[in-house]
Amino acid sequence: MARKISKTQKKAAAQTAALLPCTALYIRVSTEKQAEEGYSLEGQESRLRSFCDAQQWEVCPDHVYIDAGISGKSTARPAFSAMMQAAQDGKIARIVAIKLDRLARNTKDFLGTVDKLQASGCDLVLLKESFDTGTPHGKFALTMFAAIAELEVSQIAERVKSGKVQKAAQGGDNGRYCPLGYSFDKGKYSADESAAPVIRSIFADFVAGGSLTGIAAALNAQDVPTARGGKWYPATVRYILTNGFYAGIAQYDGEEVKGDHPAIITAETYAAAIAILRK
Repeated sequence: MARKISKTQKKAAAQTAALLPCTALYIRVSTEKQAEEGYSLEGQESRLRSFCDAQQWEVCPDHVYIDAGISGKSTARPAFSAMMQAAQDGKIARIVAIKLDRLARNTKDFLGTVDKLQASGCDLVLLKESFDTGTPHGKFALTMFAAIAELEVSQIAERVKSGKVQKAAQGGDNGRYCPLGYSFDKGKYSADESAAPVIRSIFADFVAGGSLTGIAAALNAQDVPTARGGKWYPATVRYILTNGFYAGIAQYDGEEVKGDHPAIITAETYAAAIAILRK
């Protein structure tokens, strides 16, 4: 006589089955990579299944995620998003992919993905990199990836800074307003002879012994507007005197290079003003 199974036993069996370790596969190929040998959709799946069989990992039919013809530049991919949700819901124990760039195109996105998976208790395995977050070697490798990510960020910042310094040297606009005494048109600065005399008189008066407060008061008395149409203050005058742009120097974030724009004052006058300010 067959043994009867109670409702409680059925429920416990269902819960146990739900907790069985389920391995998910992630497969992606962008349009331009369709013909790449070994990385077609079929090729990736075959290699991943063979690897999982060797590890005795069960690949669940409902957790084979495929993004076909989708770029890896963004993590906003349908199958990828569904897989991450399944990991968050505790439905999969690990994700296996061919290599890192199938999941993310940069280290920052990759580390973000790993952080989310680890928070959900889901491991990540990459065949090409021999990477497995479930092993001590994999956890150590994460520190290396983090260091690479930090290096990438600093390199990008340095390239941006270098580009802005070069742009400044060529008379380009780095997002600031046009200095008083100049006009900016079609990517080039030129002297505005209706306002340039104001700049020359500020430097001349200061080098001759004038004070910041006295120069500001004189300009306000003459109703001379600032670059933004406001009043003059000692700090406004100081800003003019410390702006090497007027001497043909391009300045950006502490860097000074010869600019590709006309100078309103001489380098000697600028140097004299700076020397007085430092005293």
